[in-house]
Amino acid sequence: MSRKTMPAAHAETILSPADAFVELKTLHDELVRIAHTIDPADAPAPGIRKHQQSRRRALAKVFRLWAEQIDRSLSAMRPA
Repeated sequence: MSRKTMPAAHAETILSPADAFVELKTLHDELVRIAHTIDPADAPAPGIRKHQQSRRRALAKVFRLWAEQIDRSLSAMRPA
């Protein structure tokens, strides 16, 4: 008995259940909100010392990088 493989519709896209896509998008949005809460892009919070600000900025950068990785995954996904 020979095996038949399904032809790939697009090599660049990944099929995923719609629920998984929605949950991943929700996680992405939450990471962006957390990063903005930790270190707002517009202006530093008053009363924060420089070393605290640099720690917050570094932590926010981690969340932003994580969100960017998820965003790239979302771009490659297509809900099934």
